[in-house]
Amino acid sequence: MKKLLSIVFTLLLFTACTNQDNQPMQPEAEIEEVKTVAEGQTCGGSEKKLCAVGLDCIFDFEKADARGRCVDTVEDKTIECPRTQKPVCAIRGRIKNGYLNECEATRHGATILHEGFCQKSDDAIGNCEAKALGIGNCFKVTRGYEFDGKKCVEKNVGGCDAELPFPSMESCEQNCM
Repeated sequence: MKKLLSIVFTLLLFTACTNQDNQPMQPEAEIEEVKTVAEGQTCGGSEKKLCAVGLDCIFDFEKADARGRCVDTVEDKTIECPRTQKPVCAIRGRIKNGYLNECEATRHGATILHEGFCQKSDDAIGNCEAKALGIGNCFKVTRGYEFDGKKCVEKNVGGCDAELPFPSMESCEQNCM
């Protein structure tokens, strides 16, 4: 009897999850249309415009509205990289970012820091030799302070997170001057 009930229940479940053509029903997903902008156009900002495939939004984090320009950041177009997924954390400019593999990081002119995804390093906190860095490609701007060897300076960095040696001018000056 239990076996019969189990079979009936399974059949009911199966027929409830198929349409009239006996095809499994697919869950309806809402698809949001993403509009991208071309090379040289404005990206980011309050409208959070995204760059087209193959382009990166390069921000001027000293501007209050966090807008950037779409730029082709591939520095060496002669390198063809495999699609192998072996993530590395690399740095280019003031941003630590993850790349699909070592080849992609090299192709983009980034210096590889380590294997795996980028994470915030606590070693930067209170370190007079550390630079303020953004982590990842996000539209968020974070303000912090670093020591340039002579004086403490304010720096704006962009990314999903940030490594900031000092949260304030005072803390920088107390530690480094």
